[in-house]
Amino acid sequence: MKPGPQMNTLLQSLQAKVEIQSHATEEQTQQMLNGFEQRLSQVLNAAQRKIESDMGDLEKLSSSINNRTAHQIEVQASAIWEATIALEESRKEWRTVTWKTMLPTYLAGVFLTFWVLLMAVQLTFPERPPAVETQGLATFGLEGTRVTRGLGGLGRVVNLPRGVELADCPMPNLSGGEVCIETSATR
Repeated sequence: MKPGPQMNTLLQSLQAKVEIQSHATEEQTQQMLNGFEQRLSQVLNAAQRKIESDMGDLEKLSSSINNRTAHQIEVQASAIWEATIALEESRKEWRTVTWKTMLPTYLAGVFLTFWVLLMAVQLTFPERPPAVETQGLATFGLEGTRVTRGLGGLGRVVNLPRGVELADCPMPNLSGGEVCIETSATR
């Protein structure tokens, strides 16, 4: 079967409408794409301007922070320098005061220590033997016996010569204060 003339006209008219519709859809799509491209370009340009603006603000803020930090560091360094100078002056003053006040105290302490040692040595020297020998000591074999005072003048100490030893007394010592000795001559 062959399509008839009416069918041809209908097909041609349908084909023309499809082409018109296709061209219209194509134009609409092209317009939409152009609009989308324009909006995208506007959004990208706005984003780029915002990024550039933010970067400028960030640079200004960073520069401001750096300047403030540098200023604070300078102020603190100056304060530390002044404190160091004050500390050094205080140390010099303290050394001078210490030298002037402590030296006399130190010298007085040395003098007092020397004097105490001198007195201690002097007290330990034996007492001069009396001009008259002590009564009651037998002299045979006791030559070189010395009697000295104890430390601080308390009591007497008898220093016996070599060969003289303490011995038991033949008679009981009831009154106290007596000491028996034995020598090679008395044995």
